[in-house]
Amino acid sequence: RIFADPKVQTERSIRFALWNGEEGGLNGARAYVAQRQALQGIENPKGSGKYPEPKWVAMIQHDMMMWDHGMPIPQVGADGKPVLDANGRPQFVAPKDQRPEADVNVEFAITSKFADDAMKLAFQFKLAGEKYATDYPVNVGPHMTNTDSGAFQDIVPSLSLRENERGAQTGAGWNPTWHTPLDVWTTFTDKDFRLGLNAAQTTLSAVAQLSGATIKK
Repeated sequence: RIFADPKVQTERSIRFALWNGEEGGLNGARAYVAQRQALQGIENPKGSGKYPEPKWVAMIQHDMMMWDHGMPIPQVGADGKPVLDANGRPQFVAPKDQRPEADVNVEFAITSKFADDAMKLAFQFKLAGEKYATDYPVNVGPHMTNTDSGAFQDIVPSLSLRENERGAQTGAGWNPTWHTPLDVWTTFTDKDFRLGLNAAQTTLSAVAQLSGATIKK
């Protein structure tokens, strides 16, 4: 909405995309790369001054951005004793409230061809978050994995903004809304929505700086 305002001008184009088929193997993102990568910066039709596919400079992704309640804790019954399953193993539940250390994670892939540039880009986002995010800190991590930005990571510097570290925390069961019926609006609290807002604030400010955004008077 802000970048679409006619008073906002940028030195670089900004393309918004919604990927489909991520769970089946990053299908949407991979298809976009396969179909569009070779078209970057090519004028079409010739002499028109139009470049349908701009030259890619970076890829910034938001994926799962509101739940940072920490690691699961043992479930306790009304009698104050741990709840066990049929095999006698303790059951775990997610904390109801956000953990005090809740933050916006800016992740890059340390294994990618553009790891150094992506890391520098990630810290630019961290600095933008420190200046403009209103509620939560922004931290950088090197474990971006199994997400749509992976289709771009060896082509351009690529980042993924997340609520948890993808490989270390989400994969360890920190998010009960991941691939479950709990992933609905009523599951999340006002603080959760504020965390999502802070991710948007961070990206808006960082992309505005990187694209040379100005407001036309």
